[in-house]
Amino acid sequence: MTFVHTLAALTWDPQIRGAAIVLAGIVMLPGSVYLLLATNMGAKMGFVLALTGLAGWMTIMAAVWLVFGIGLKGPEPEWKAQEAFTGTTSQSLLNVAEGFPDGWEELHPGDAELADAQATADKILAPSAAPAAGHGEEAKPDPITERFDSPFSTTSDYVLLDGYRHGGENYFFSLRHRPHYVLIQVKPSLFKAPPAGLKPQPDLTAETTTVLMIRDLGHLRLPPFLVMVFSGIVFGVCCWNLHERDKEIMRARSVALATT
Repeated sequence: MTFVHTLAALTWDPQIRGAAIVLAGIVMLPGSVYLLLATNMGAKMGFVLALTGLAGWMTIMAAVWLVFGIGLKGPEPEWKAQEAFTGTTSQSLLNVAEGFPDGWEELHPGDAELADAQATADKILAPSAAPAAGHGEEAKPDPITERFDSPFSTTSDYVLLDGYRHGGENYFFSLRHRPHYVLIQVKPSLFKAPPAGLKPQPDLTAETTTVLMIRDLGHLRLPPFLVMVFSGIVFGVCCWNLHERDKEIMRARSVALATT
């Protein structure tokens, strides 16, 4: 019954149509090359030659993807919220916030890192204003949002107070790095609708709300790296097989010449 339910859940676009396009591409492109080689070299040798060419092409293509970060990509770097709370930083449950602001570097307005981190903090501070998931995408619940009852409804309800960074230094020839944290602090807006020409002002008498985030570097180049390694292994094995076949042919020819 599970198999029947799976078939019933399939739709023409994109599941069935996408599979048909991939199958047609395999038959027409690698399949036509194999058919041509098989009629001239035999079915077995034609398959090995076609597989060698395909594996070599996949290795080069994956290497280009790996260098430029395009094509088949993994998760991109992003900020992930670790905790959010209203009050002083002594309420933080993470050791990295102990002794704040000692050891933390202030981020100034206009800093690209601050803007990127603030966009993630907005999803925690004003979850109702976060963009909805696109068509066909399932919205994933944020554990921080579930634990933190934000006092704000929209991004206009608060004003950015400060932003700080901690860690993120590279070492061991930049192959390793220390955890990179960013701390965003906001206060309620003094005016719900600030007068024309006046920038939003924070209510300095209100409690501070803090969002602590860590930088997830993701695995942007891992999929093309795996494709490159796997394709390179297949290419090497096929080349070794062809080389061994050539040596056998040369040995057979030398024996035939010696006996004539």
